[in-house]
Amino acid sequence: MGWSKQTAEDHARRLERAGWLARQRTSYGEGSLLLATRDGIKRAAVPVAPARSPAPTWWAHVRACAWTAAWLTRRGQLALGCRELAGEESWQGQVRWRERSGWRTSGHHPDLLRVIDGTSVAVEVELARKSSARLSAILELHALWRWQGKTAGVMYVCGSPLACERVERVAERRGLTRGIGGLGVRTLEEVQAEAGKLAWATRAAAA
Repeated sequence: MGWSKQTAEDHARRLERAGWLARQRTSYGEGSLLLATRDGIKRAAVPVAPARSPAPTWWAHVRACAWTAAWLTRRGQLALGCRELAGEESWQGQVRWRERSGWRTSGHHPDLLRVIDGTSVAVEVELARKSSARLSAILELHALWRWQGKTAGVMYVCGSPLACERVERVAERRGLTRGIGGLGVRTLEEVQAEAGKLAWATRAAAA
């Protein structure tokens, strides 16, 4: 939207008073998470179920997804958000990997979906460290989707440069590389900085 922080907070309070947003307080100094209520979702006419309040272990992930969604929105590239993807059967994949205790199987869907020039790109927000085997299985799924023409690849938003490097190493073994090889990586700090610059540019243009 290109709003200032104060304007955004004022709008959030109005939506909260109207019953369209619910506020969940998190760690001191980290601010609150804002969740769309059932009435808010109905008002927005988005075909998703209301989200449950996330457990503390998910706060950082939810916040990072929100930053990434804001960044993609400012770029005009956000196709589907977290809640929309969770309800889209066509974006539900299966991953299988081996741990010391044996084989594991789990469903998996991207955190967000980006669209560039009409082409879909899956987006994964990677803050918590997964085992190499599980990360490899997820990247194998993305390599398959790229081979099938379902996506052009995947972009990872990681919590640190070291995490980005790890994703690159594992992805290369699955045939995904940076550039035109189907892999993009950004740190969360880069995403936040770019989202802020885009919002500032919008405000400056409107002044």
